[in-house]
Amino acid sequence: MQANRIGLVLSTTTERPPSTSSVRFTTRQRLQQSDPQQIHRDTNQNNSSMLNSPKKSRRNSSVDDISDTSKAMQNLVSPNSFQNLILRKIHRDAVEVSICCIFVRVGDIDTLNERYYGEFLLEASWEEPSFKGLQSRPFDPSIRWTPELELMNGIGELQDDVTYSVHHNKQGFATVTEHHRLKGTLWERMELHHFPVDVQELSLSITSSRTDKEVTFIRDLRKPSGVNRRVFTDEQEWYLFEYVDIEVTHQIDEYLDDVHNHPVVICSCYAARKYGYFIWNAYFLIFLITSASFTTFPIPLSNIHGRIQIACTLLLTSITFRWLCNKALPTISYLTAVDIYAIGSIFSLCLLNIYHGVIGYMNYYTLGSTYNTVLNAPQIVTIDRYALVVFTLVFFIYQIGTLIWMYLVPLKKRRLMFAKDKENRVRMRKKFSKQNLNFTNS
Repeated sequence: MQANRIGLVLSTTTERPPSTSSVRFTTRQRLQQSDPQQIHRDTNQNNSSMLNSPKKSRRNSSVDDISDTSKAMQNLVSPNSFQNLILRKIHRDAVEVSICCIFVRVGDIDTLNERYYGEFLLEASWEEPSFKGLQSRPFDPSIRWTPELELMNGIGELQDDVTYSVHHNKQGFATVTEHHRLKGTLWERMELHHFPVDVQELSLSITSSRTDKEVTFIRDLRKPSGVNRRVFTDEQEWYLFEYVDIEVTHQIDEYLDDVHNHPVVICSCYAARKYGYFIWNAYFLIFLITSASFTTFPIPLSNIHGRIQIACTLLLTSITFRWLCNKALPTISYLTAVDIYAIGSIFSLCLLNIYHGVIGYMNYYTLGSTYNTVLNAPQIVTIDRYALVVFTLVFFIYQIGTLIWMYLVPLKKRRLMFAKDKENRVRMRKKFSKQNLNFTNS
């Protein structure tokens, strides 16, 4: 195995790029770099030796020029040079590169700034026809074909250690594996529609400087991808699933000025927010504030200003509490689940204030009028009692509907992820049990 240790530093800015065109020149970084001057290195050395000998005679210099030219031609037509040129033509069709990703460490999930820290083991494997039967020859990435991987969503400083390994099967066919050890902070778009019962996708987006006619990404079925949950630093706030999803696409907005599309592979793990804190400190407090509005109905209609005073206090308290909850979220253009619940409670308190104002005016008009009115005082009291029944029914229907919606929509994704985790464990258990059985029989 030949090791090639590389330390990469991305752009020092920690802000998200404003557009995809800026992403192309700031956050995407080549994960490995080759030496394009490898083939012509001997030729450049001969030319430099000619320039460093001015004291030679013209005749000798002409002889030296001829000898240097002949040596350069010999170097250009050497087997290694021809091999380097032939290597470019061996892979005429798109090379299938198998991707395997292991999330070694995940932590510091920052919902407010839409980023997270991660350590990854990324492996890219492909078949190398030129290495058939050459078990003892080391792999040189400067002259051999490589997928030229690039990271798309990295921000800040990134450390990347690259190594290569070659595996030969019984027929002598070689499979080259490019191992990456990545460490750094990655940007991720956080979807908060179902906050605080949301499930976030934490992805590692990899592309290639080669076109889709040269490289095709596929999931490595021989090597399992997974997540190491033992060193998860945000365990108090998030639950990390073991399942890893690998999605392959063939278009990217950053390459709109190119003739060909470039392949993209997205390796994603999932983290579910532990919502117990928000249930007790957001949903439950909003529930208590709204349910306190029932205390306004026992107040007599003759003291209607007391009803309106309590209802307005509850309304302002609910609005203030909602603004405090929004400080923990980024500025987004849509409503989260807790926002919808809080706004529904605020709307019900507004309707309650309007009702108390109308019923108070009707009671005052009935008692103060000397003429016969359509409604008398007992009828107004009956209307007030019916209003209490209707408000109570609507309140409990809204609470039950919220619970049903949370179970059917946001929590459904959690159940699917738990099912995928279970299927992944069963599949891994069967695979390793078969390998142990074959090892025992052999």
